[in-house]
Amino acid sequence: MLKLKDAIFLTIISIVGGGIFILSPLTYSMFKQSFIYGWILLIPISLIMASPFAYAITKISESGGVYKFINITLGKKIGVIAGIILWLSCVFALSGVVSFFDLVFNIYFKFTIKYFLIIFIALLILSGLRMVGNFIRILGVLTITIILYIVIKNEISLNFYKFDLKKALLTAYFALWTSTGWEGVSMPLSAFENPKVIAYGLLIGTFIIGILYLLFSLTILSLNLASNNIEDILKTLIGDNFILYLGILLIIGSCAFSVLFTLSYMPYGLAKDNIFPKIFEKLSNGIPIYGVVLNTILTIILIALNAKVLVDISMFLTLVAYFILYLSVFKDSKGKIKFLSLLSLIISGSLILFRLISWI
Repeated sequence: MLKLKDAIFLTIISIVGGGIFILSPLTYSMFKQSFIYGWILLIPISLIMASPFAYAITKISESGGVYKFINITLGKKIGVIAGIILWLSCVFALSGVVSFFDLVFNIYFKFTIKYFLIIFIALLILSGLRMVGNFIRILGVLTITIILYIVIKNEISLNFYKFDLKKALLTAYFALWTSTGWEGVSMPLSAFENPKVIAYGLLIGTFIIGILYLLFSLTILSLNLASNNIEDILKTLIGDNFILYLGILLIIGSCAFSVLFTLSYMPYGLAKDNIFPKIFEKLSNGIPIYGVVLNTILTIILIALNAKVLVDISMFLTLVAYFILYLSVFKDSKGKIKFLSLLSLIISGSLILFRLISWI
């Protein structure tokens, strides 16, 4: 069974994927030095938005994610809709991560690996919960180590930069795209020794991620990059260190591994509520084998699409599901959590509106 440290590492590897290597340089190119204040703002914003998830986790006892909590507070119909939206958003997100892995892989190797990657990850997960737990700990430590190594290798310059509120807020908006993923961590409750440790792990992991992102952004600021091209950015960060390049691939692959693992419990939870066929309740070595197979097949189909399209669809669906979750927590909670859920409602609602306007 998994424990608190596993919840922390699972949070880290689920959220720290390829986004950190794109959005930090992208926001720097858009907003220059003021972007660093946006990454500072991201830490409290992400903790605010993660808190209602932590609260919801403490109120449920079955795998399948926070949609179980929405069932209780807003009714089963809305809960099922939210659950399916969350599931689909994670499938699209997983497909986007796998596609980005393939993109980075092809910087040096000129052949497609994404189909082999997702099948390989699925086989690792199907080997059993004990093996998954070992991988989560190893990948979590390696993710933190690799990012800190990039920071130390390239050095950072700590200076006071001109503060621009508009640019800082816009940076935080874009940065938030690479800080979500709390819904996935909430799904495998049955895999944990005490489900409530997921709530603590979620908050601790989110804080660590915020610090890692800030340090990485300070590194980008110190490099003073002129190019927005991902290949140029990565080559600047990596230099001639091929091992570091493999480390970046490992971080992206770790994200795909953790998302496929947690996502396998979504069909399991939906089957418990008679939404999916009962066959999805079958466990083998603690793993919902048919959930893994179904999500692997869907990912293989979706990775034929453009990675940007996958990310756009995933993030919009995620925000909609988050808004429903925050509404349910606001209805159920009191005191500080009620206030935090209200703030989260405002933030997620504003992002949904912003996204709709940008599409129009």
